[in-house]
Amino acid sequence: MQTHWQINGQRKLILFFSGWAMDENPTTHIESHDADVCTCFDYRSLETNDLEKWQLYDEVILVGWSTGVWAVEQVLADSNLPITRAIAINGTPTTVHDETGIPRAIFQGTYDNLNPQTMQKFQRRMVGNAAAFKTFSDIAPKRDLAEQKEELAAILAFDFHANTTGKLKWDKAIIGKNDAIFPVENQLRYWKSRTEIVEMEMPHYPFFEMKDWMVIV
Repeated sequence: MQTHWQINGQRKLILFFSGWAMDENPTTHIESHDADVCTCFDYRSLETNDLEKWQLYDEVILVGWSTGVWAVEQVLADSNLPITRAIAINGTPTTVHDETGIPRAIFQGTYDNLNPQTMQKFQRRMVGNAAAFKTFSDIAPKRDLAEQKEELAAILAFDFHANTTGKLKWDKAIIGKNDAIFPVENQLRYWKSRTEIVEMEMPHYPFFEMKDWMVIV
C-alpha cells in the first residue's frame, strides 16, 4: 500500500483510503486547514509503514471511498488509533459480493478486459458523464496499468464471504444515487442495519465539488 501526506502541522488526521486504481491526484485539490491528510491507495498489498505515524495524532477521522472501505477495515482491524469518526463513501467492506458489493462477474469482467480504452470507459462511468471525464483527465491517477490490474487481482483473491462482518464502527455511509460502479441497492442492503445512511445526488466519484475534507465529517 502506498501513502501520500499533506502536512498542515495539525494534531488531527484525515486518514483517507481511496479506491481501486487511484493515487493521490484525484483528491489533492481538497483542502484541509484543520487537519493533516494521509491518502492511502494501491491495495496490491495491505501492509503499511505508516501506522506509527498515524498513532502520533490526537484524533483520527477515517474516510473510506469505494474499495477503500474494505481496505481500511483490513488495515486497521487490530489498531488502537484514536478514531473519532469513520465515514464510508460509495462502498462497503464486502467489495466483491453479489448482494452487498460489486457482483463478482462484473469485477472479473473488469479484470479480464482491462486495457487503456476500458480504463477510460471505467473512469467516465465513475465520474458520471463526458464533461466530467474531461475535467477528471486533469487530475487522473498516474499509475501503470499493469499494477492496476495486479491490484484488481489482489482484491479478487480476497474471500469476502468469509469476512462479511464489519471490523470497524462506521458512523455514516454516504451513498451516491447516481453511482454507476458500486450498485446502490447493494450498498443500501449492507448499510441499512449498520449505520446512518445519507443518500446524495452524485456519481461514484464524489469529489469535484468538495473543497475541504471537513465538509463530510
